[in-house]
Amino acid sequence: MSCGARYTKNSTILRAEVLLSEKPDSAQKVLLSMPYPEKLSRADYAAWCLLYTHTQYKLEQDIKSDSLIRLAISYYEGGNLPVQSGTAYYLLGCVAQLKNNNKDAMKAYKKAEDLLSETTEENLKGLVEFKLGSLYQQDAIFSQSMTNYKRSLKSFVRANNKKYQAFAYRAISDVYVQLHYPFDSIMHYSNAALKLAYETHDTVNYYSILAQQGELLSDRDYRRSKSYLLKGYQYLPDKRSYYAAYLSYVYSKLQQPDSARYYLNITLADTGNTTDKTLQSIAAAYVNENEGALNKAFYFIEQAYQERDTIFQKSISSQLHQVDKQYDLTKKEKENAALKISEQHKNIINLILVIAVLILVFLVLSIRNMHKKRTLKTEMEHELQQQHMQYELKMKEKEDEQNRRIIFVKLQDKLNNTLIFNKLNMSYSQESKREEFVKQIIEQSVLGEEDWQHYIDEMDQVFRHKISGLLSLYPGLSKLDLIVITLICLDINISNSCTLLNMTKATMYKRRNRIKDRISLESESDLEDWVEQYLK
Repeated sequence: MSCGARYTKNSTILRAEVLLSEKPDSAQKVLLSMPYPEKLSRADYAAWCLLYTHTQYKLEQDIKSDSLIRLAISYYEGGNLPVQSGTAYYLLGCVAQLKNNNKDAMKAYKKAEDLLSETTEENLKGLVEFKLGSLYQQDAIFSQSMTNYKRSLKSFVRANNKKYQAFAYRAISDVYVQLHYPFDSIMHYSNAALKLAYETHDTVNYYSILAQQGELLSDRDYRRSKSYLLKGYQYLPDKRSYYAAYLSYVYSKLQQPDSARYYLNITLADTGNTTDKTLQSIAAAYVNENEGALNKAFYFIEQAYQERDTIFQKSISSQLHQVDKQYDLTKKEKENAALKISEQHKNIINLILVIAVLILVFLVLSIRNMHKKRTLKTEMEHELQQQHMQYELKMKEKEDEQNRRIIFVKLQDKLNNTLIFNKLNMSYSQESKREEFVKQIIEQSVLGEEDWQHYIDEMDQVFRHKISGLLSLYPGLSKLDLIVITLICLDINISNSCTLLNMTKATMYKRRNRIKDRISLESESDLEDWVEQYLK
């Protein structure tokens, strides 16, 4: 019956389909005007379920169950209607995502991606890739997220859908921020999104992008940042408290304390979760400092760093969870591969039994066929083994890269804290209470001598115990030598390494030359290149 699946010829349902893109509310009214749709033919009812679920999603209605869309999937499954089947799986993924069931949503979107691959439905293909990108972004798998967003952009360009292109450009810009790409690249995609949103008269997206640029410029160009943030504050009332925190911060930087205090009071009045609490505390610290209320300023600085530390810890936990999640996924895929091989073996055994029966009639032909099949089996098993080995190697590289990022983020955060608090210590060194406060915060936030062994051990695990192996190869290396090598592994430059180790550059260069002597490396050779080659 699935192989014979056909699409509806019902004129009322087809009229609703025409209205769906531009007037989903009208399309839904047409569908609801049909009495007892469940009594229609299977083809008509499947189309009705597909379109009705689509109108619900477009109108942002509460979809309590996925039973209707699953009925459509059941009818189109295995048939020769890839557009309808792909649309059904896309909607199944949308419903699952609304229910926060991202695992099932990912499976549905992947199935839709496969079904739609040979069709010309570029808008739908772009939406599927965009949804996949959003799921990967939620899971902090940013490189894969960017790949899917760029695929969605290509589909929207082929469809000449400028409104959807704007969202794709904006999403790519967001991922670039997460991956710490150059600021010019981030703004390039953001400006492209802004231009297309303006051309398509999508005012909500336009002002949202403009305000987002205000956030990006808040530490670079205070006047432009203020101008853009005011647009977001004016045209996006749901996020006023959020933008008020940024405006208070920017006005403080512009030395306009009255305006800074005005927006600070607005954001502090918001007791919900719509505001960045860290930014809110930093803005309050600047405002109180400008007003001479130093005690309050220090209180809000302390709040800001406590909130920042909490966010950082959650981020680390989330990244570790992603590593575990990828490991579980790898384990599951291995089990599936084993099941597939087992099924292949069963199929081969069944095939051999059939051939054994046919041998009595077609002896010569059967022998030739058996020889070919055995050769094919060997090649397939060899290819599967090669693919499996390559897959394991890639997953190991991903895990190592993610571990390196986690450690780098931890050290980078400590470095930033060290630089900030050293400045605070210099600013208030003449006031004993300020010294005590800064001393306590430094003890909690600045990298201490006893912490280095912990980071050396973590980097040693990431690089499969090659760092500790240096002591066996070169017994003359000291603990400080290993610390310098560990910083090189983390791509920390010489200036920041000197800051972390309280060294002058002259002392650092002497230390690096001493390391070269101890590992028998010529003085003119590059130590970074040697470390990179050793860790491979």
